[in-house]
This record gives sequence, C-alpha cells and structure tokens, in this order.
Amino acid sequence: MPEFIRKVSHELYRNPWCILEAHEIIHPNGTPGEHVLVRVPVAAATVVVDGSDVLLTRQHRFAIERSVLEITKGGTHDAETPLECAQRETREELGVLARLWEPMGIVYEIPSIVSNPVHLFLAREIEHVPQDMEPVETIDVERFSFAAALHAVVEGRINDAVTTAALLRAAVRLGYATLTPAASASRSRDARADRARD
Repeated sequence: MPEFIRKVSHELYRNPWCILEAHEIIHPNGTPGEHVLVRVPVAAATVVVDGSDVLLTRQHRFAIERSVLEITKGGTHDAETPLECAQRETREELGVLARLWEPMGIVYEIPSIVSNPVHLFLAREIEHVPQDMEPVETIDVERFSFAAALHAVVEGRINDAVTTAALLRAAVRLGYATLTPAASASRSRDARADRARD
C-alpha cells in the first residue's frame, strides 16, 4: 500500500507535554498537502480492579468542557517504561498500589495526528495509599461494579476512547465478556443438547 512522503517539517509549538509540527507531504494518492502532527510521550493507562469492582477517575476536560469518567492514564516521564508510568499514575491519581500487573497491548488515540501509542495494563491485588496528584489536577475516584462499568460503556456514559477499549479488553480477560456471538453460542448449545438427546 502507498505511504505518505514527508518532505519538510517545522515546529509550530512546544511545551513540556507535547510538540506540534506542520509537515509538507505527498499523500499516498500523489496529492501534495500539509499535515499537522502532535508528538506526545508514550503513554500508559490502567484498568484497576478491586474484587468485582473497577476504580475510575472523574476529571473535567478542557477541550470538551465536560466531566469525564476514565481509567488512570498519563505520559511517561524521562526514561520511564510504560509499566513504570502506569504504576506511578495509578498511585498518584487513585492512591493505589497493585501487586499484579498484566499488559493488554496498545491503542492509538488519534492515529491520524498523534504519534505515540497508549500502553494498556490490568492491575489487581491492590492496596490503598494517599493520592499524590500533580498541583494542577482535580480528580475524584469513583467505584463501579465491573458489570456496571460495561453497561456505562455500552450506553455511552463512559465515552473516553482509551477507557472504552481498555475496559473491553479487561472484560474478556476477566470473564465478564465473551468473544462468542450470542446467537452462535445459543445455536451451539442447542446443537449440543440435540446430540445429547440422540
């Protein structure tokens, strides 16, 4: 498949959390154009499970001017690994330490303009410690049963993309969801019942 040709780039803006660049490009179909790229650190996000519950954060988000339910997430600092970032963010935002950490792959937030992925983790066997939020953060911790959190995803009450993807991956791993279509599963059960009667 044809790829983008990157010709010239220049930096438009920089702060400690991101770099905004403009790139002169040739699109895969040969059309010249410009593309904006947001360079951010590699990030990590964690589904924190306590028994049959999941711990979420609620924060007001500037761009959409709304309060949003999310899992803990943030960008790596300096030479942090994604796991070290996930552990730090979980301690800072939730006030939680976890003994078991399981990677769940990566997701891309906006792959057309944001460069680096978000690494997803599942954290279990937790203990509570004081929160250690950054000075600019205001975060409330909310506890949901895992089933209630999944209903909130399906109904659109949890609508952060990274959180949605991470909860669905965790749900399959933890047995709250199955990859077998319901209709197919029902037919399989009926077929097994028929064979058992024969």
